[in-house]
Amino acid sequence: MQDQAKTNKAIVGGYIEEIWNRGMTERFADFFADDYEEAVYSPANAEGHCAMVAVQKRIMPDAVWTVERMTAEGDAVICELTLHGTHQAAFKGVEASGNSIRVRAYRTFVLKDGKIVRHSALLDTAELLKQMRGQQAA
Repeated sequence: MQDQAKTNKAIVGGYIEEIWNRGMTERFADFFADDYEEAVYSPANAEGHCAMVAVQKRIMPDAVWTVERMTAEGDAVICELTLHGTHQAAFKGVEASGNSIRVRAYRTFVLKDGKIVRHSALLDTAELLKQMRGQQAA
């Protein structure tokens, strides 16, 4: 059981580094099952997931996700992350500001046979927009 948790954490860590930090969306199928369940992005599939990576890279080309905590038990992995970057393009009506961004996010994963079969995420979008506008971080 401990080996499965360690393996699952390595898979999730690789996904965060390669897909989100490096923008290597061509590697998506290496991490996700073909029929995975997506709870966040629209459309709720690889297309929607990779489109959000592209949005992030457009608005913050220097964006880096840092894993603050990662916990695994059985087939599940939960991550607390911090997103760091510089706001360099318009997003949700907020023009590029050049402001430094630092916001928290949480992601949950379920894995089976070495692939992610379920993904959900929660990003503090209100804080993200506040920082883009140059308002004090919480």
